Amino acid sequence: MRRYSGIMRNGFVVVIENSDELYRQGFGELLNGVLELHPLEATYLVWNKRMEVVDDLGNQIGLESLFTKMLSDPTNFLKYIVYSDLRRRGRVVVYERATEFLRLYPKGGSVGKTAAKQLILTLSEDQPIPQARILSSLEKVSRLRKELILAVVDDEMNVTYYSVERFIPKPRETGISEIPRCSGVLIGDRVIVFENPGELYAKGFWGHPIGIEKPEPFKSYENPLQLSLIEALYLASKGRIVVRDQENNELSVEDLRRKFSQVRDNAVIKEKVHGYWRDLGYVPKAGSKYGVDYMIYEKGPGLEHAPYLCIASTPDSNVRPVDLIRAGRLATSVRKELVVSLVSGDRVFNYKLKWFKP
Repeated sequence: MRRYSGIMRNGFVVVIENSDELYRQGFGELLNGVLELHPLEATYLVWNKRMEVVDDLGNQIGLESLFTKMLSDPTNFLKYIVYSDLRRRGRVVVYERATEFLRLYPKGGSVGKTAAKQLILTLSEDQPIPQARILSSLEKVSRLRKELILAVVDDEMNVTYYSVERFIPKPRETGISEIPRCSGVLIGDRVIVFENPGELYAKGFWGHPIGIEKPEPFKSYENPLQLSLIEALYLASKGRIVVRDQENNELSVEDLRRKFSQVRDNAVIKEKVHGYWRDLGYVPKAGSKYGVDYMIYEKGPGLEHAPYLCIASTPDSNVRPVDLIRAGRLATSVRKELVVSLVSGDRVFNYKLKWFKP
């Protein structure tokens, strides 16, 4: 393997001989016919004994000095870990000075011959970031017609990769007009429907018939029906149910909303996300057993396994990348896709995460 030489000038490493060869391998930028390497790239080559770096006086510059220059920007160390990991896997990855991304070429691809298809955003697993950062990165990458990859680095310098893409679910039939009007009683944080409960479950998978472990799809049960408070709140907002307390006082939609906010964190956001999916004709059910807010069905329980796990959030909310990775890993293990639904005013934006193997 060829060993290269470079000269440190103005914070970058200039390569004079065989620079075209290095450039084709994805190293550096050609400026006026001269190849400049960022200290991150030079550090990788020196670490792998493929390069020696000297100053203008011919004094050798070692790894410690290169690391120090690279770490003048703390984010560069994370990039270096990801960059090194991808290079060890035989991938061509390019350090971009003008953006926050690393540019990843397809397997077997090369600079000048193959278009890069993915841009990589490097993150520390425990460093909280706003959801808006992921959303804005996704928008930037989408405008370039590339795919966004999150590379999450843990304390042991292990890297986990997830692809991120915008998700616009296709509307389905809601069937809300077919639901018979009914009444229910608020007991704790549940609403129990005693009169004519069967049609409610049969026409939209609302609630759960009490005493039935696995209700059959579209079957009308005579058992009292338990509605979650979020389901009752949605039905009340659509005028399909009247809810009373145990003293037979009718409760307004705002009464139910206040009750929901008392028993659930992040209640406003959870209500908007639940309503968003129901308005599209999907069936959201509690996702607590998977550590998420909702399981989302396209057809309904008993007809399919829920294809999506959903986290409800906002662009301004902070998220630890490790929490996304845990949820994504669980979703992958149970053959589901992780969807993050972000509420901004009256709108909801979704993105999906999928495990990515470089």
